Amino acid sequence: MAPCSDAMINDVLTVKPDVTIENVLDIFEQKHIRSVPVVDTDGKLAGLCGLRHVLKKLLPASVTMEDGLKRLDFVIGAAPGIAKRLNKIRDVKVEEVMDKNPIVLHPDTPTWEALRVIALHGSPVPIVDEKTGQFVGMISSQTLLRELQNMTKK
Repeated sequence: MAPCSDAMINDVLTVKPDVTIENVLDIFEQKHIRSVPVVDTDGKLAGLCGLRHVLKKLLPASVTMEDGLKRLDFVIGAAPGIAKRLNKIRDVKVEEVMDKNPIVLHPDTPTWEALRVIALHGSPVPIVDEKTGQFVGMISSQTLLRELQNMTKK
């Protein structure tokens, strides 16, 4: 089967670890995206930051910790407090919120393996050069499905 690099998005917007949450939220809104790869000054993947990571930061620690609270149905009128939390984290650096160990694929990873990863863990998934650790692109469920459709036309 073809490598997942055939479905890779090459022109990907990235951010540095010291970008603030406020800046990344602006990027998400302006570019209509939900996540962005975080790369260091050498172009190596440092992590992945998405809306999910920002939203998780708004939850109380008692919810996000292992074996934490499973339900918050007893909390009433918490929205203003959560909004205040959002205001407080605007100046937090992305490196404090991002997933520092995201699942990654390599350019030569078979398309079927990319399908498995995306089906189980969601998308987008960063693609990293296996030898150098350099970030080279992303693969999403949309680009993967488009490539699979193209395979049937060949």
